Amino acid sequence: SSFFSLEFYRLIQVEISFKLKGIALQTIHARELPDCYAFQNTITFNNRAHSGKIKVYFDSDTDIQECKDWHIFNSVLQKNTQYILVFDGFVILSCLASLILCTRSIVLAWRLQRRFVNFFLEKHKRRVCYADRLEFLNGWYVLVIISDVMTIIGSILKMEIKAKNLTSYDVCSILLGTSTLFVWVGVIRYLGYFQTYNVLILTMQASLPKVLRFCCCAGMIYLGYTFCGWIVLGPYHEK
Repeated sequence: SSFFSLEFYRLIQVEISFKLKGIALQTIHARELPDCYAFQNTITFNNRAHSGKIKVYFDSDTDIQECKDWHIFNSVLQKNTQYILVFDGFVILSCLASLILCTRSIVLAWRLQRRFVNFFLEKHKRRVCYADRLEFLNGWYVLVIISDVMTIIGSILKMEIKAKNLTSYDVCSILLGTSTLFVWVGVIRYLGYFQTYNVLILTMQASLPKVLRFCCCAGMIYLGYTFCGWIVLGPYHEK
């Protein structure tokens, strides 16, 4: 403001131009040079209508060039990346062992459930109801299996991204984030070994169906509120 003054009511149009340079790290393999990009950007503020709201336009032109520097190799970042890849491999092996053990437990429980059903048919001529059959299925093991599968897939994607073979950042973050949520939910089962916490866990298990039905009903109101905000406020928000 010390060297530039602007009368808003006389403003018609302002253009701001600047250049940016970027490096495509995904194209780095062995000793090959990466691709460098030169972006010529122009931001235009158009106030020709004088409607009280300035329209903003963004234009970008890209020029691909070959990089000429070798400073990106043999850096500390590259060494840290190798350590992270080793850690990701350890995580995959741990989750794979957990997946195998939990799957084995579910298979053994399913075999025991079949023996139980056959025993009732042979000895008492009665069929076991579906609710009693579910008693043999441990829901915590199912949760651990889902978490392990998502962690393994997410870690593989993360290793590929670190190796610059993939750019599926969104899928990787969704898998790893959701698996982390399931892991922390699975920690609750260990609290069941304490009498005080076990009462709370049993209460949560008994009330879960009713809570889910309540969430379905409340979700309708939430969706309506969301769509209303999207339609009403959407045109005034850049995102």
